[in-house]
Amino acid sequence: MSQRKPVFALVDCNNFFVSCERVFRPDLWNKPVAVLSNNDGVLVARSNEVKALGIPMGVPYFKVRNELAKHNVTLFSGNFPLYGDFSQRVVQILQSECPDIEVYSVDESFLEISHLPIKDYTDWGKHLRAKILQWTGIPVSVGVAPSKTLAKAAADFSKKHGEGGGAFSVVGDERKRVDLLKWLPLQDIWGIGWRTAPKLKARGIKNAYELSQVSDAWAQEQLTIRGLKTIKELRGEYCSSIDRSEEPQQSIARTRSFGHTVRNYYELEGAVATFAAQAAVKLRQEGELAGAVVTFMQTSKHAEVQRSSSQLIRLHPPTNETGRLIEAALGALERIYDPDFGYKRAGVILLDLQKGQQLAFDSNPEKIDRQTVLMQTIDDVNKRFGTRLVRHASEHIENQKWRSKREKRSQAYTTNWRELRTVKG
Repeated sequence: MSQRKPVFALVDCNNFFVSCERVFRPDLWNKPVAVLSNNDGVLVARSNEVKALGIPMGVPYFKVRNELAKHNVTLFSGNFPLYGDFSQRVVQILQSECPDIEVYSVDESFLEISHLPIKDYTDWGKHLRAKILQWTGIPVSVGVAPSKTLAKAAADFSKKHGEGGGAFSVVGDERKRVDLLKWLPLQDIWGIGWRTAPKLKARGIKNAYELSQVSDAWAQEQLTIRGLKTIKELRGEYCSSIDRSEEPQQSIARTRSFGHTVRNYYELEGAVATFAAQAAVKLRQEGELAGAVVTFMQTSKHAEVQRSSSQLIRLHPPTNETGRLIEAALGALERIYDPDFGYKRAGVILLDLQKGQQLAFDSNPEKIDRQTVLMQTIDDVNKRFGTRLVRHASEHIENQKWRSKREKRSQAYTTNWRELRTVKG
């Protein structure tokens, strides 16, 4: 009995950050929308209407402020908790359809669907797209192919050719595969990118199809083994499987650029304590302990005299208890703070992570159990009410002058009870 050949689907959320904002603002569909970074510094997402204006990704906001206003572009500050929540909702739908999933990024996931009873992959993709749109409000594009590289290209094609219903398959159709590769620019090939594309063009290769025709020896010599795998996948050969492994994280970081230059130690203390507390919550969610804490601060890159400093504090034994992590982070802050400088960015990084549910800060088992229950209770209360309702006094939540600029931030529609959408009858 012959082994079933793999079939991959790539599900890509269209203009993801913009789409998340539009879910609760249907008046903005088909209108120009852009999303700014946390500090309202640069553009990190653009609707198709903004892309059509020729405004590039990553451009500083001040450079295109007038152009955006001229075309009545609606702007949002990045609302990343909202985007993360929508990402999880989309992934849950995909997992219900297919357990063989690789979450590639916040807005893209690969599925291996050869074992599913699918007669028409394009129709399957259209139905999946309709389900995600109905359940979450997020439009997606679906590409289906015998390799992950081709699936990614097919999804890109379906995104840019909406008349196909948001899904495109090249499985079992050699003509479609060839046409797709002739359409696909070199710089858009997954694994090639904008740095390698000019070198290939200099050698007379114009598109993905011409690249797929080079010999294996040439590919390995010019593009290494990884490049050879990419070319084989363009040909429809299966080289890369679904990656189900979860690499253990090496660190947990909470950093932020401030809305203004901060010199006051009290403000910096509140910022660093807040970062440490946020990192502690993530640490406990992952069931891990930290063996070291790093606090760092940086002046503005535009400052006449620049300064970047950091300090590492080791924890013996490791812990995930908020109080101890804040204490270590603030101890590091005391060592690196210099009142002669104004700081524009700071952060806390937890290192030397190891698995462990218990708070290893005391040899007394009863005390450990009490602190474990206390931390779990605080996490549950804050999660339920969607805010830092219970916190350490050093976080200075009531006076966060150091916060990033988020002047255009939308509501926490799905993560904060106080900001739920109001519906009028």
